[in-house]
Amino acid sequence: MFGYVNINKMELKFREYYRYKGLYCGLCMNMKKNYSNLSRLTLNYDMTFLILILSSLYEVEDRTEKKRCITHPIEKQLIIQNEITDYAAAMNIMLAYYNCKDNWIDEKDFKSLVFSKLINHNFDKTVKLYEEKQKFIKKSLDNLQELEKKNCDNIDDVSNEFGYLMGELMVYKNDNWEKILRNVGFFLGKYIYILDAYLDVETDKKNNSYNPFLNIKFNKEQNIDSFANDAMLLNLSFLHQEIDKLPLIKDKGIIDNIILSGIMSKLKKKANNEEKPNERSI
Repeated sequence: MFGYVNINKMELKFREYYRYKGLYCGLCMNMKKNYSNLSRLTLNYDMTFLILILSSLYEVEDRTEKKRCITHPIEKQLIIQNEITDYAAAMNIMLAYYNCKDNWIDEKDFKSLVFSKLINHNFDKTVKLYEEKQKFIKKSLDNLQELEKKNCDNIDDVSNEFGYLMGELMVYKNDNWEKILRNVGFFLGKYIYILDAYLDVETDKKNNSYNPFLNIKFNKEQNIDSFANDAMLLNLSFLHQEIDKLPLIKDKGIIDNIILSGIMSKLKKKANNEEKPNERSI
């Protein structure tokens, strides 16, 4: 359910693209240093968006350097990190762990079960740092799982739970920005859940797996495509309104690119029958 919050590379300025890439690579390097090399396989674009929002809002100081890595062994790459990178790395691992557990429960995906055990020590490390976040995430995912077990046909109810989860992740500090940041995460989370369910309709139908779209009774003027598109556009509109309430200056161009273009590109990929996002395509 992760990896949808990405840039539209073709519409970014060169300096914006290289900054985004630097933050993404910085997150990757942070996970290697503070957790494990294996944990880097869980890297997703969504946490880079989290870094962009929080770094811009709190105007944190960046640390930059150039390094080679296994993906780029010849040419050194720009690495950008700051205090938000540490937080995002922990949240990335925490979400990846629960995503693997969820895949095992829902699909009996043995690879996910094995991988969750391999990164269990990384997960334990994040819990020690952010115990309250872990409790909130687990509660939201438990609530979501209960709704799915009941075969819930209300897409707002199920997507709300993932929205609450993402809202909690967006809150880095308990300050005057907390409410707006929760709203940003909430609408982003709802969008991600709805998009993921929409892209999985055919697969879930074939596998007889839960999908809220398969339980909705549409009227003559609606179908899955129109309903899903309307729901996603509505949440993107609310998301953009909430982001505009934040005093974001640095990286605002990249943030707008993601919200107004990057996320929407996933719908275009669906229309063109393209695959779901590839985390290593950057």
